[in-house]
Order: sequence, then structure tokens, then C-alpha cells
Amino acid sequence: MRPLSVVMVGAGFWPALGGAERQALELSAALVARGHRVTALARRLPGQPARERVRGVDVRRLPGPAFGAADAPVFLAAAFAWLLLHWTEWDAVHAHLAGSPALAAAAAGRLLGRPALVKLGGGRGIGELAVSSRTALGRVKLAALAALNPHFLAVVPDLAEEAREHLRGARVEILPNGVDVGRFAPAYAARRRELRARLGWDADATIFLYTGRFSPEKRLPWFLRLWRGAADGNARAVLVGDGPEREAVELEAALCAGRALVLPTREDVADLYAAADVFCLPSTSEGLSNALLEAMASGLPALASRVGGTAQTVVDGRTGLLFECDDEAGLSSAVRRFCAEPALAARLGETARARALERYSLDAVVARLEALYRGGS
Repeated sequence: MRPLSVVMVGAGFWPALGGAERQALELSAALVARGHRVTALARRLPGQPARERVRGVDVRRLPGPAFGAADAPVFLAAAFAWLLLHWTEWDAVHAHLAGSPALAAAAAGRLLGRPALVKLGGGRGIGELAVSSRTALGRVKLAALAALNPHFLAVVPDLAEEAREHLRGARVEILPNGVDVGRFAPAYAARRRELRARLGWDADATIFLYTGRFSPEKRLPWFLRLWRGAADGNARAVLVGDGPEREAVELEAALCAGRALVLPTREDVADLYAAADVFCLPSTSEGLSNALLEAMASGLPALASRVGGTAQTVVDGRTGLLFECDDEAGLSSAVRRFCAEPALAARLGETARARALERYSLDAVVARLEALYRGGS
């Protein structure tokens, strides 16, 4: 079959690495590796080039204000104009998140009779669907999206159900995020010791790892406070990322008497997973965390709140330990159990890896997208 030309549309793209941006980059790179052409349209921020190649993807950053009320409509108009002006250069368009870029993609697809996909993001109640539903302008946007009727994708059933509520019964397919199970994989014992030595982590410590945004819904200061009281002296917490709660995370980590480490976002995240023991995700709401899938593929069990997509992805007692959203005792008990039973993390992590291979392989996700880009149902 002939190669495809696909346009990925989103407010941001690499080096912006939130969940949607990370998945857009991984999907784009995987499509390029399979012989397709991918162009990414994103907002151009100060200091960024108008055009560059990232992992084989042609990134076009469109001009417009970076902030303020004009931001969204200007980028919507610029993306729509680009899609129309370059109509001979693409076969399908794929928008990430149901914001203004999704309107541009859906409208261009409808006008030109080409497949348009809109991937929904965020956790139930906190994602763009819920946020838009709370304002008059947002409800108009949702109504317009529903009328344009692109192919909506939701990563978990929970988000699909919410989408049908806000989008007037629109067709929504459940297609999970994909993870590169070759890049994210467990390390053998010798490699694990080597990684820990390079990272400066104790060889026999129980490492609890978080990677992602430091934002309020992740509840990282709350987690650290409880972890500090439950973990034994041989445990360490490592939190990697950035965001609006970084200062609060660092203040709480400082109370852990040297047992908690806060690191900036880094490129060698696969090595961090391979060297750790437990992945932590104490959020109040989640869609389907890319970091969670990366951790599972790396052979880590999850210590996570039973919310949204996490509850539909982690099997309690088999691929991780879940606690109810505000159950401080449940979280503390799970931390103590991982510390007291050294073999538990390895056993649950092995099953987590198997589940990632079976359900969340990036190759399987990309194969389904190829069919949709060609107009399949």
C-alpha cells in the first residue's frame, strides 16, 4: 500500500512534552519509521524556529500570539489556512486534544472529504471536554466539533463515556496510548547495577519513582508527606519533571531527610524506569498516563490512586497496588508493603510488562491509526 501523508495538529509539539505532546511525537516518529510522511503543526513560541525536523517529522510552527484571548482563535485560523493551502500534500489530519486545533482539523477534513481524527485527552472532569463545558464559548466549540463529526478517539472507556455526554452522542472509538516496548524494557541485574551506580542510587534501596508534570492534580506534596511517614530507611523517592508545583514538591522533599530526590525533566527517562522498583501515580484524575505505560513496559508495578484510566489499566494485586483517591491509610499501607516485601515489586512488575506487551504496544496502535487514516472504520 502506498505511503501516507499525515498532518498532526496540536497547540504544542516537541520540546513541549506534556502527555499529548509526548504521544504525538511518539506516534509521528513511529509512522515515519513505517515509511509515511508526517507534518506537525504547532504554535510558534518565542525563540522557536518556524520549521525544523524532529525524529524525521517535519515540524511547522505557525505564527501568532503565544498568550492572551487572541491565542486560540489565531492559531485555529492559521492551522485551518495551512491545511487548505497545502491540500494536495496530505491524506489525513490528526488533532491532539479537543481544543481549537481540533476545530481546524475537523473543518478541513469535512471540507475536503478527508479523514479527520481528534484524540481526546485529560482525565474525566479535568480535561478539555469538562473545561469547555463550563463556559458558553466552550459549549459552542463542543457543539461545533460534534456537528463536524470527526473520528473521536478516547484512550479509556471512562473518557469515551464523558465524550459522548459532551459531544451529543458522537462516535468515539477507544484506542489506548501506545508505548515503545523496545525502548522501555526491564534491565537485567548487571545493567540495573550499572544504572544505579551512574545515577548515584544505592544498589539495595527500594526506589519509588514518579515522572511527569508537577501539577496540582498529581498531588505530589501530599504523596511525599505520606510516603515519608510510611517508607523505611532503605527506601528512596525520586520525582522527575517540572510544573507549577515544583517549589511545593521541593519543600516537601526537603523534609524527607535526604531520602527524596527531585530532578528536572531529562532525556534518559528509560534508564530511570529500568533502575527503579515502583512507579507512583497518586493523581486525583487521569486519562491514560504515558508515564504509567512506560513504567509498565519497563517492568515496574504501579502504586496508584484508583481513578479514571489508571483504574482501568492497573490490575490491583497483579500489576500494581491501588488505593482509593483520598485513602491516606491505604497509600501508606501499600508503601509499607513494597518496603517489607522485596520480591513483590519484581513479581507485579513482570505481570505489568506482559500486560503492556499485550495491550499497549505502539506498533498495534499505529497499525490501527493507519487504517483510520486510509478512511477505514
